[in-house]
Amino acid sequence: MIKLTFKKEELLKALDYCSSCIEKKHPMVILTNILFSFKDNECTLNATNLEITVIAKVGLEEPAGEGKIAVPARSIHDICRLSRAEVIVFEYDESSNVLDVKADKSEYKVPCFDSSDFPEISDTSKEYKSVDISKFINLYKKVQFSMGDYFSTNKAYSGVLIKKVKDENGASSVDMVTTDIHRLSVLKLKNFDVDIPEFEDGIIIPGKNFAEITKIFADCKEAQVAIDNDKEEKIFIKKDNVIFISRLFKNEFPKYSSIISSYEVLNSKEFAVINRKELIDAIKRVVIVINSEDKNWNSKYFFKENVLKLTANSNSGGTSTDEIVIEKGFSTERNVAVNARYFLDVINVIDDNNVNVIVEEAANKAMTIKEETEEFFYIHMVMPLRI
Repeated sequence: MIKLTFKKEELLKALDYCSSCIEKKHPMVILTNILFSFKDNECTLNATNLEITVIAKVGLEEPAGEGKIAVPARSIHDICRLSRAEVIVFEYDESSNVLDVKADKSEYKVPCFDSSDFPEISDTSKEYKSVDISKFINLYKKVQFSMGDYFSTNKAYSGVLIKKVKDENGASSVDMVTTDIHRLSVLKLKNFDVDIPEFEDGIIIPGKNFAEITKIFADCKEAQVAIDNDKEEKIFIKKDNVIFISRLFKNEFPKYSSIISSYEVLNSKEFAVINRKELIDAIKRVVIVINSEDKNWNSKYFFKENVLKLTANSNSGGTSTDEIVIEKGFSTERNVAVNARYFLDVINVIDDNNVNVIVEEAANKAMTIKEETEEFFYIHMVMPLRI
């Protein structure tokens, strides 16, 4: 009989980390389990769906020898989450492969799986480098909505490109980029250097995996990062007692720098300034006529002096118009047609009270929204509609 004794709070935290890569159903049933590997006073929890892997370490209250148990993830997570106990005790009978879980007055018998069926967990010999991961996590909201579907022909469109670049003065910065072809988001972290060679060519992290990174490392400023491309290209991120491993996309990412042109050119272009709240409210008023099922939320924006006129039309024939006074207009009349839903997505992540919008004089050019602070330069481009 093997006995493992955990503090509930520490075990639950480790299980929460592991839950990010546990699927309710998986063709390989063993992957709906968490592998508990224990030795002396430490237990390592391993969970994987073959796309991402989480390794979390937790201390044991008493030495427990050495061994492994494959425990159904959903069962043990629910037991621990709902328990009133401060201490969770595992008693494992190897002959019957049944785990007896005791938590205060509650007791459970959980049938386990053969631990030898659990896939080998990746490791790396690459050097870990310190990265201020909080910047990526805090600003991820500005690019997360621009990714394509995971089933896109080019998987890169469903990922986040992280690329180290240098400006004309030699200063280092890091770009975080997403696109779904219809729109493009570029978040440039100013004066930000990363001592990881692979970042110079750029790495593409699957979007759904990046979302899990933001959850696991939400309260973390510095994390240790390594890129291993010896066998299968993967990123390793670790802090304290948890390691997160994700495979990387190798697909070609669009040449975004040629699409947005230089930042100097963008800053030289004339732009309108619109109160953010008034713009959101106006768009919401005109899209009332559009059915939620419509693929394209057709809307058009006419700029004349300090007035912005908005129009929208639905596939069923409904139309609407509205107008607002803006903070600053263009020197000449401009107009652009875009998907209103796409426009709202970007406006909702602008932190400033005003929105800076670039509309080209030439027809059928993308609309660009820009935002700049001491920390970052943010550019979002929405491709025009032909209506």
